[in-house]
Amino acid sequence: MLNHLVNESPELKMGSHEVIKEELAGGGMILRNAESLDLDDHTMLDCVEFWSQKTPNTVFLRERTSDGWSEISYKEFSLRIKTVAGHLGTLDLSQDKPLVIVAPNSINHAIVAFAAMTIGVPVTPVSVAYAQIGETFERLQSIITTIEPGAIYFSDTIFFKRAIDVIQSKFDIPCISSHSNNEKVPAIRNMDSISEEEVAALRATVTQDTVCKVMMTSGSTGVPKGVINTHRMMYSNQLAVYKMWPMLQDLTPNLVDWLPWSHTFGGNAVFNMALFSGGTMTIDDGKPVPGQIGRTVENICLIQPNIHYNVPVGIEALVAQFEDSPVIAKKFFSEVKIIFVAAAALPDKTRNRLKELAIEAVGKAPKLFAGWGSTETAPFSTCLNFDSDQSVNIGVPIPGTEIKLTPVQDRLALAVRGPNVMPGYWRNEEATKKAIDEDGFYSMGDAGRLINPENPSDGLVFEGRISENFKLNTGTWVNVNQVRIAVSAALKGLCLDAVITGHNKPDIGVLLVPNMGKLTERFKLSDAEQTSAHLQTIEEYISDVTKRLTEYNETHYSASTRIRRFALLPEPPSVEKNEMTDKGYLNQRALLDNWSELIEAMHDHKANSSLTFHAF
Repeated sequence: MLNHLVNESPELKMGSHEVIKEELAGGGMILRNAESLDLDDHTMLDCVEFWSQKTPNTVFLRERTSDGWSEISYKEFSLRIKTVAGHLGTLDLSQDKPLVIVAPNSINHAIVAFAAMTIGVPVTPVSVAYAQIGETFERLQSIITTIEPGAIYFSDTIFFKRAIDVIQSKFDIPCISSHSNNEKVPAIRNMDSISEEEVAALRATVTQDTVCKVMMTSGSTGVPKGVINTHRMMYSNQLAVYKMWPMLQDLTPNLVDWLPWSHTFGGNAVFNMALFSGGTMTIDDGKPVPGQIGRTVENICLIQPNIHYNVPVGIEALVAQFEDSPVIAKKFFSEVKIIFVAAAALPDKTRNRLKELAIEAVGKAPKLFAGWGSTETAPFSTCLNFDSDQSVNIGVPIPGTEIKLTPVQDRLALAVRGPNVMPGYWRNEEATKKAIDEDGFYSMGDAGRLINPENPSDGLVFEGRISENFKLNTGTWVNVNQVRIAVSAALKGLCLDAVITGHNKPDIGVLLVPNMGKLTERFKLSDAEQTSAHLQTIEEYISDVTKRLTEYNETHYSASTRIRRFALLPEPPSVEKNEMTDKGYLNQRALLDNWSELIEAMHDHKANSSLTFHAF
């Protein structure tokens, strides 16, 4: 079973990226990977059993503790899954009543999730921010109302006490925990248990069609929905990537990763890669943000990963660390072979500097790869497995997956069909019908194009979300993603991100998210001064922003890209208000709605005490 996963080849190699193109009437096309998927009937649960027998003592997961490290081998992971599955089997859980998990990435989180899946129960991992921020925990309540779980797992009853109190006052749903000092929240180990034979019988009912997760969308473009993930989606995704990256035959993944398991990138792509290939994942308790990046650097230096996953903001934070310390750079680059960036394109300036630092440190640069997908595709739909000098290249369709490009507006809309595509949204038939067409293609809402129309094997370019784009009152379309990336690059160091405005207006404006970390250092700001209102009073800062946007306009002079006005976002984007995901992605639509009056004032030149705008 799964014998193709046994490491034998001594060479690091890549698979084929040949693409077959089928032209469609009306200017569209369908792209397919020339290599077949040859999907068997296994699941990620089988991978646990395979490695627990093949390499039982290999460390699967590792996490920091107060006095060192806690590790769990594949054999121990398998045994503990079955034990916890027995306890969960006494609860009113089923395919229709998932287990909601409120917990940071941890060994216990992984055990509870796979224990539930072992007895055929889907899990819904929830961002811990939803149980930390605010007083009413509306986002968490909304998710519970949508999922209608049979139970809710909290990793710690002290840390999440306020959220637990609110949830128990609103819902008649049992809460459980690994560590509990709350008599209303039993510890799993103290619960009754079904027999080993009953656990085995339930495990035997799990197939590739079984729902294993109901993942919540990030909400970066609207209201979060529950996305059904089946075992077929997760397993086929890893098999397809393995075929594109046959290097995994000899490069057993050694990962250090912070990406939250409540999102598909961390919870499906990264976690499942370690499991599929019998690798080791070290759970990074840091994060590439001010105040936490030091812990991430410490973990990277201690473990020295050979494959590194991250988002652009995380790579930029690491580049800054590498520039400050050649020792840290050498520790990282001496072992890492591949850096995979997802969620957005890595700016060319950062990409080039990363390569320069690697060459300075160890004489060679790692492969820089990217991909494209979503929660609805578990997550890979395309993947890069060849050298490309374009950071916007998201690669080619993975084996078994078809990508359809259809003319919409002035671009090509991307849609996906394959075993990696969800069967639908959880208890939301209307949203499912809108998302999946009669031919089974899931419409991602993204736009893309071929890098080389004459050779589709050169890859695709992601061109932003169609739903975010808008028209000026002249009828000119504005590509929001393109403008946002260019503006953010032009204002590097001054702003973290930008909200693009101008729908039905004569020109484009931007609401800027100040880079408060760097600005605090530059202008020696006190805690009370770290506000947009105070930054408005710093003439040097406003002049610097104006100068850089003016320079940007010198090379972006068309109406669809030129910036004519800007303002600072009065308050930091809020996770609670759905303005930002916990990975730092802005929800353009929510921010436009929440600050609509201020945006109107900016574009209509109306005085407003809450917003100082600058037109030029």
